[in-house]
Amino acid sequence: MRMILGSLSRRPRALAGLLGAVSATLAVAPLAEAQVAPQQRPAGQSLSALPLDRIAAVVGTKVILVSDIEAAVVAQNIQVPPDSAARAELLRAVLGQLVDVEVLVQRAEMDTALTVDEDEIGAMADEQVAKARANFPGDQQFRAALVEAGFGTPDEYRNRQFEQIRRDRLQNSYIEKLKRDGKFTTVNVSEKDVTAELERQKDNLPQRPATLGFQQILIPTLPGEESRARARKTIDSLYERLRDKPMDFEEVARAVSQDGAAAEGGDLGWNRRGVMVPEFDRMMFMLNPGIVSPPVETRFGWHLIRVDRVQPAEVKARHILIRAEIDSSDYARTVSRADSVRAMWDRGVPFDSLRSQFHDERSGEDAIVPEVAQTDLPPAYAEAIGDNPAGSIVGPFAIDDQASGTRKLVVLRLTRVQPAGTMTLDEARLSLRRSMQQAYSIRRLLDTLRAQTYVSVRI
Repeated sequence: MRMILGSLSRRPRALAGLLGAVSATLAVAPLAEAQVAPQQRPAGQSLSALPLDRIAAVVGTKVILVSDIEAAVVAQNIQVPPDSAARAELLRAVLGQLVDVEVLVQRAEMDTALTVDEDEIGAMADEQVAKARANFPGDQQFRAALVEAGFGTPDEYRNRQFEQIRRDRLQNSYIEKLKRDGKFTTVNVSEKDVTAELERQKDNLPQRPATLGFQQILIPTLPGEESRARARKTIDSLYERLRDKPMDFEEVARAVSQDGAAAEGGDLGWNRRGVMVPEFDRMMFMLNPGIVSPPVETRFGWHLIRVDRVQPAEVKARHILIRAEIDSSDYARTVSRADSVRAMWDRGVPFDSLRSQFHDERSGEDAIVPEVAQTDLPPAYAEAIGDNPAGSIVGPFAIDDQASGTRKLVVLRLTRVQPAGTMTLDEARLSLRRSMQQAYSIRRLLDTLRAQTYVSVRI
């Protein structure tokens, strides 16, 4: 019964790569190769001999208990070795993972620009509870199984699923934000390391997932001129107020700014040159501390900027954002424009011509995606592409636009479609290099965050 419930409490697939990379850097990966279902473990192969609820580590303000380590071992179906020395080694390795994850979650929670959709998370948690409940003939058996597996009541089980999904979302969002902001340091992998790892795995080459490549045109929904003029009028009035009273900047940002940093008085933290969009970046690095900038327009809307501190190569700044409102008529124009792009592409208009005229280059999203695993496609892309063969033109279909808070349209052409199969040595080398680079890069990030966080390991 624990396996039925435990399998549903594991982390969503979106985080599997991150944790896999973390595990690899901690040399935990070999343990995963020997995973077995909990009830298949030989008698005595358990961490239960260890004193439960003893403090294993303190990370920031969070306590990690020995019982948390055992719960992680059960959730990951890790085989527990029979001798005490090996069990202690396992305990330390899993504790290392838990510390890494906690450090990452705490840092993500500190980033006021990151938010998660709690309604969506709640729906996902409810779905997991429903799936678990479907394995039992009645509520009494379900509740008994929850108690036996250590999950408590159905509400406690649901809360656990909710919190796990929330934490996973925060970690993923934080990593992606670092990448978008240019703050995720990529670590190079030597050819020697790749060759050595490939030699170790050459007799067990992994399966190549189904992949595809495409060219795409992203058509943003832009506000009309009247809406832009209203936003400009608002930002101008704020500038008139703050130009001579820059000390009021934080108060005004909390009251009117329309982005995630508003609650922190518009605080954007420290930023190096080239991290922000060009228009914002240029103004930010022109300002002297304490001066409020004139209005600056970016693809996000209109901004006022105040630099608080300056040090070599970076500045600490705040901003106020006023977005131009987008209405149904603006979206209707976008749909019409996307239909035109599709029609022109069907008639043979070259991709480069369409890209230069219609693609939203300001978004930073690639117009050419040479290869991506089909399982990694966002749901909207996967649904639209379906089983279309290479050469097909797909769309228009809608996706979320984080810059405007509305929707934008996508039209794409599939340039390649490759089914799943066993990797060749060259493909395995390339895949291995990417995964090792990701693992090394995440390890460096985690080491940096650990150095900036209070961590006390007690066992």
